[in-house]
Amino acid sequence: MLLRCRISLAHFDLDVDVAFDARVTSIFGPSGSGKTTLLDAIAGLRNIMAGEIEFNGRTLFSSSRKIDIPPQERGIGYVPQEGALFPHFSVRKNVLFGAGRNPHPGRSEGISVDHVLDILEISNLLDRSVTNLSGGETQRVALARAILSRPQLLLLDEPLAALDVGLRERILPYLRRVRDEFSIPIIYVTHNMTEVLSLADWVLMIKEGRIIDQGVPREILPSKWISVDPDQSQVENIFDAYWVGSDAVAGRSKVRLRSGRELLIPYMARPFNSSVQVRIRGDDVLLATKRPDGISAGNVLQGMVAKMEIVDGQAIIKVDAGDTFIVRLTAGAVTALGLTEGQDVFLVIKTRSCVVL
Repeated sequence: MLLRCRISLAHFDLDVDVAFDARVTSIFGPSGSGKTTLLDAIAGLRNIMAGEIEFNGRTLFSSSRKIDIPPQERGIGYVPQEGALFPHFSVRKNVLFGAGRNPHPGRSEGISVDHVLDILEISNLLDRSVTNLSGGETQRVALARAILSRPQLLLLDEPLAALDVGLRERILPYLRRVRDEFSIPIIYVTHNMTEVLSLADWVLMIKEGRIIDQGVPREILPSKWISVDPDQSQVENIFDAYWVGSDAVAGRSKVRLRSGRELLIPYMARPFNSSVQVRIRGDDVLLATKRPDGISAGNVLQGMVAKMEIVDGQAIIKVDAGDTFIVRLTAGAVTALGLTEGQDVFLVIKTRSCVVL
């Protein structure tokens, strides 16, 4: 996608000039930075002072060429923060409105109504009025409607923000299947680092209307995330992995990371070699300069300090252990351990610190 646009906002001008090509591109930044305005511009819902928007070889907007494709003809599915359901329709009619549309040839096929209803857990809501839905239910219905329209591009504006943690973690794998199986490109707005790392192939980091950095999410150090959004306090690792086996008596399971390294995690029953994602918070990882003995932690991995940054008395440390781990320590701990870049270290991770998404 080519995205050039300048839009006047209350406190600053949104001025963006980027090109990207990814299955899922996340726009990450604090509230009021212009994220939603950018989605509205792509969808054709916002006046643009000047610029061009092109997607998949098609010009959606060009101020110089006087092109402005109407929103309904852009082939875009959009889930805004508030859901924007049709209040005079039932849940069933809202969902089937998306399923019944066929405005664009070559759309993604194979997404069934029953499957989407099942994944988003809204089958029991079909006969209800949308005015009687909770915030989380509203977003789930809006997401189902957008996915079932089988768009050429899907815009999601913090679609999981109103959902509880359990449901959010069940929906994320479905969004990854949409990404992988149905090839619908997604632009995903969020201020949640977990969602970016779990779902996105590319991230645009925006602050006060400017793209200040972009790249592969896992290659951007947490210090950059924190500088973009000071409220982003978590330092997280999310790994793609495969299920190796489970031991109910010991209360633990084993997964294999893409590097071949294995991790012990809390017990869960899964089919052998099924794919999962594992989250480990950077604050839950200990570092040792010698291999520890006689400890209860289930995971000890040898690695090397690849990079260190000190930010506001905190040390953000990137450790290469076959897979890259981000660890956060105090600056005092770094001094006490005498850590330097290039030094061999051991990662110590409790089994229960490994969470399956």
